[in-house]
Amino acid sequence: MTRTCRFRSVLLMFALALLPATTVVRAQDQVQAKALPAAAVPQPEDWQLPGTFSQGTSLADLETRFGPDNLRKVTPAADAYTCEVILFPDDPARRAHAFFYDCEKLDQLRSIEIRDCESRWRGKGGVHVGMSFAGLRERNGKGFGFSGFDQDGMGTAHDQWSPAIGDDATLGKLDVEEGERMYFDVRLGLRADAPASDKAMLPRDSYFPSDDPRIPRLAPLLEVISFGASTSLDDEWD
Repeated sequence: MTRTCRFRSVLLMFALALLPATTVVRAQDQVQAKALPAAAVPQPEDWQLPGTFSQGTSLADLETRFGPDNLRKVTPAADAYTCEVILFPDDPARRAHAFFYDCEKLDQLRSIEIRDCESRWRGKGGVHVGMSFAGLRERNGKGFGFSGFDQDGMGTAHDQWSPAIGDDATLGKLDVEEGERMYFDVRLGLRADAPASDKAMLPRDSYFPSDDPRIPRLAPLLEVISFGASTSLDDEWD
């Protein structure tokens, strides 16, 4: 467990300690009551991203994999161009956020994202929320690129896992593999226990290579905030 996840877990245990015992028992009973029906028991590969997800994945597919009672539709804003469905919305260990291009049919999966450090979901190479920047680079096996940090202090790696392919003719291990139909994405940000003042240190570059000379100073401050898989309507996977 990473330092950030331990930090969050301590806060959670402290909060639970303040609750009456009956409240905790009642909450545990509710979790047990939401056990998946026998017809929809996810397999180990269902918790991997990108895994077998693709732009062709629909709401019906998610219901088949995870059970319709474990999905919650989010009412989109009037000007929204994607619609959200949350898997296991009340369970941080299984929660995932799925977004669709087709809001009417809830079809054409745009992306699926994991944000909880307690999650059982894993990305390529075992990437998880709370992983350090150094750990992420190690899992990729080579340098990678990501967008510079936005006003919220977030940077995103998307289809940039092999920026130096011309140098050694090898792909990053987190790059798209044969048979996959979605890109693997990671969002980087400040560790949860990092001082807020450190946000001012994050550069606002449009592109940021992991071997940038500023990385040795910045890397200890960074961790994986979320990870997932995405595609676009212009992609041709076949």
